[in-house]
Amino acid sequence: MRLKLDPGERVIVMTRPQARKLTWPVVAALLVLGAGSYVLANLSRANPPDWIEEWHPLLLAGLAVVVAALLSRLFLLPLLRWVSTRYLLTSKRLIVRRGMGRRHERQLLLVKIAELHTEQSIIQRTLRSGNLTIDMGHGRTSRIVDVPEVFRFRTLVVETIEQLPRTAMFDGVDMETETEWNSWDS
Repeated sequence: MRLKLDPGERVIVMTRPQARKLTWPVVAALLVLGAGSYVLANLSRANPPDWIEEWHPLLLAGLAVVVAALLSRLFLLPLLRWVSTRYLLTSKRLIVRRGMGRRHERQLLLVKIAELHTEQSIIQRTLRSGNLTIDMGHGRTSRIVDVPEVFRFRTLVVETIEQLPRTAMFDGVDMETETEWNSWDS
């Protein structure tokens, strides 16, 4: 994953969503493998009926195709979705990348962030993950789901924002204009 950084920009944190998203896919994979093993054992028993002996190779191939299709749909796709999602915090931006072949990328400039809100369900609280809602003002919000160590991540974002250089964009004060007004007062 190549990230083109601006001069002077550095990566502070690079993480993935909380791995709890893989719980149900793993359970589903175990159930599919268990059911497939059970059917395979029944197809391969010592004295099968005559119609099973006749269709045995085709039934085994069909079972393998069904198990492979279910495993790819229920386990492999969620795993690839999880692996291909990244949350990056740089010294200037917050980046959310999704996708392997077709990539979706959302970049939020740290200077645009007005407020950060964290939200945790009971399960997220036990796993120390959570959702981070970013308010950019004027009714624009962005939500990052299942951030691991969400409070630590939020603290890093706030510290990074505080380290940004103070300019007219931050303070609302133009230093040149202020010095001109001060010279008029004297």
